[in-house]
Amino acid sequence: VAPTDGGRAGAGDGGGGGVATHVEPLLPWKAGNSWTYRITKAGKVTEKTTVVGDEEVVGGSGPNKKLSANHVTTDKGQNDHTESWQAASPLEPLRIVRFREQAFKASTGELDNEVHYTPEKLHIDGTLEHTVKGATWLENYEETTLIVGLPAPTSHPVEERWTVLDDNATLEVPAGTFEGVIHLRKKGNSTKDYWYVRGVGKLKETGTQTEELVEYSLEP
Repeated sequence: VAPTDGGRAGAGDGGGGGVATHVEPLLPWKAGNSWTYRITKAGKVTEKTTVVGDEEVVGGSGPNKKLSANHVTTDKGQNDHTESWQAASPLEPLRIVRFREQAFKASTGELDNEVHYTPEKLHIDGTLEHTVKGATWLENYEETTLIVGLPAPTSHPVEERWTVLDDNATLEVPAGTFEGVIHLRKKGNSTKDYWYVRGVGKLKETGTQTEELVEYSLEP
């Protein structure tokens, strides 16, 4: 769905307006796609840009190390970034999952910690049954974290409940005004709300901070 007010949609966003159909992904997943967000936290405003890179071997020490996934980078400023390995599920292409993630120190750019997930961590589920108002389901996985400088990783189970609060909202963000927006809530160790629209991806996120879509570029 293109923004209704001609906001800063990038190349390949399917411009010209129109209504999203049920076949469009909630998160368009292709190498080269990127999204830039304005982040507001404790009165401070910054930006981050997430880019989907090419497919490669996941690597690391987790159970999915031999799988192939897209190398995703999120830059939040000088040296401050994360790298992750994510892919569409082979059993359900509308379900995007994360296998491994690395976080780097903003002060030095050096690796701070690495996390892997067993069997995987849900990024977003765009299937029809999980994008209708009232839908709710549980996600369970094990999270293993290795902090640089510590001798051994730590693991703990995670349970997250996802709920669809609305499936036809209208939302205004810096990138434009969008219709047919799906509002989801995830409750686990913390509570986060997400607003997605088919054909574009995440428009907004709230929780420990607020993220709002500024611009995006989608490969044709």
